[in-house]
Amino acid sequence: MKRLQLVFLSLLLGWTTISNAGGWYYHDDNEFSISDFASVSEAVGEIKATLEDQGLEIVGVLDHAANAKKVGLELPPTQLILFRDKRLERKLIKRSPTVAIDLPLKILVWEDADSGEIKLLYNASGYLSDRHNIYLWDPLQYRLNKRLKQFGQLENGLVTIDTEQSVAETVEKLKEVLLDNGFFIPFTFDFTRKSRFWHIKHPAQLIVFGNPKVGTPLMQNRQSIGIDLPQKFLVWEDRDGQVHVTYNDPLFIGKRHGLQGLNVMLGKIGNRLGALAKEGTK
Repeated sequence: MKRLQLVFLSLLLGWTTISNAGGWYYHDDNEFSISDFASVSEAVGEIKATLEDQGLEIVGVLDHAANAKKVGLELPPTQLILFRDKRLERKLIKRSPTVAIDLPLKILVWEDADSGEIKLLYNASGYLSDRHNIYLWDPLQYRLNKRLKQFGQLENGLVTIDTEQSVAETVEKLKEVLLDNGFFIPFTFDFTRKSRFWHIKHPAQLIVFGNPKVGTPLMQNRQSIGIDLPQKFLVWEDRDGQVHVTYNDPLFIGKRHGLQGLNVMLGKIGNRLGALAKEGTK
């Protein structure tokens, strides 16, 4: 089998398109089908090897289907690859702190429940730049967006509340609250920027947490939502020293993936996230 000819950093920044050398082909928006692989596990293995060959760090793989099985639910093979380029992360976060809620970079690979086709999804540069107001070396795009914004900002699906605690205190409190409420925490990430003398500058930490009993029904409705699961709390300090907790609005995420008939459920999840965030910021 041919090695996938992918340059994910260039892809993320919009410099190139996907090569057909490894059997990837355009499907719908940022969604791709993978013709050369017989299973999700095989595709994930090849993608991980390609990323590592390019010097990227594989943080881990979340197996949504395996987690669903643990709570007695069924989901076709669905895996989420998390990978990092810390230099790129620093540059993106410097432009917009909230972009950390969409980091590390992710690739979702799944077997379509209807067709059995292996598919892939990632967050492209346009989504990240639009959502977090990041303009990448394009003065024309900057001027165009500046003119359009006089008519109002686009919805970005980010909910932010303030806290008088420090970032470290808030993270510890949120983790305690989440564990007490039955959530598992597979990852935490520290995106804190440091000066050349290693003084802490604008601390930011991301808590990744979930509950398969809640997330699996969403993926049963639309598997692509797995790229935005598990849930996340981003705890960050702005330039004025104010600490915030930011999380994704489930209704926004549901609309993004075209979930059908679940607005009531998504609203309840949003209320629950808000209550957890408030409890963790007391």
